[in-house]
Amino acid sequence: MKKMNHVQRAWWSALALSAIAFPCHAELMLAHIAPMSGPVAAADGQAYNLGIRVALEAANARGGVLGQKIALKTLDDQYKPDRTVELINKEAAAGTLALLLPVGSASMTKVLKEKVLESVKMPIVGVIPGAEPLRTPMNPYLYHIRAGDLDQYRRIVEHTTTVGMKRPAVVYADIPFGKAGMAAVESLLKDRGVTPAAGLPFTLGPNIDFRGVIDRLRQAAPDVVVLISPPEPAGAFVREYHSAGLGMPIMTLSYGAAETMCAVAGMDKVKGVSVVQVVPNSNSPTLPISRRFRDDFKKYAPPDIAPTQNHFEAYITTQVLLEALKRAGSAPTREKLVRALDGMKEVDIGGFEVDFSPMRHTGSRFTDISIVSNSCKLVF
Repeated sequence: MKKMNHVQRAWWSALALSAIAFPCHAELMLAHIAPMSGPVAAADGQAYNLGIRVALEAANARGGVLGQKIALKTLDDQYKPDRTVELINKEAAAGTLALLLPVGSASMTKVLKEKVLESVKMPIVGVIPGAEPLRTPMNPYLYHIRAGDLDQYRRIVEHTTTVGMKRPAVVYADIPFGKAGMAAVESLLKDRGVTPAAGLPFTLGPNIDFRGVIDRLRQAAPDVVVLISPPEPAGAFVREYHSAGLGMPIMTLSYGAAETMCAVAGMDKVKGVSVVQVVPNSNSPTLPISRRFRDDFKKYAPPDIAPTQNHFEAYITTQVLLEALKRAGSAPTREKLVRALDGMKEVDIGGFEVDFSPMRHTGSRFTDISIVSNSCKLVF
């Protein structure tokens, strides 16, 4: 059996903790359907789950929502679209009020294509990734907290072209979110009179061979590499890229979790990589939601895991849903919850603003650029 890494150990510790804190007879039931096994489990599914659980542990310790405790079901869809659909239908039949933070462009594409949410009339709050095809056209039951991928690409293109980089190459995972990203970057660059030096897809798998991509990068000689990938493959690419002696700067989206890239590639190779962020600095000394997150994480997370931006995003997302549950009243239903979410106009969540309406389901367009520094710390 493969030895668990520190993130996986923390995940199982969190599950053990939750058995006490989330009794099955709790009054308000939520669910997190995401990959708890498979290629993106540790960096995405398990990390987001821990952030959700910290927020709910803290909320229950403070009395719940209008005096009602909240329970969370954690369900592993194994990064398989058919299983995602199956589990959503199962939770809808079981009376679950809402879902939090599903992960996977292929899974969510299938959910939307088959109109699963319209059928079960159950809201989803927070979606990973933020690919534009998952946002347009707007789905009445899907609420995006994070800025969209298009906002992140725009931030990258604005930054690179402003500092004079005119030959960007795009390396992307050959999945819906990666393909959408390549198209978005190409379009944004075209608006600024820039053509990508190369667009290089790679196939996800347990042992990705990046040699062909790296050979083509060497030939293209770009001045910056835009990397569109889940975190573990991103780390593998960074490792092989620097091992091959290439040194052009790398910029990646928020999915490139620094901790995971460092675990895969080593801190020396990840240092200097720029990562776009869709939530503020979790270590901010002044932002109220950041201070509250750190306090709650210290109290309710396993002691052997340090807080990350992914934990923080899940924590913020859960705070949004808790606020909507409060607004839905003492006897919330899915219908009341949807109305409450639609009514959350310019709501301040501890310094992080969320702005929904019946016609706008992208709550935030916040982006920032961080740089991985010594010891894998993020500098904002």
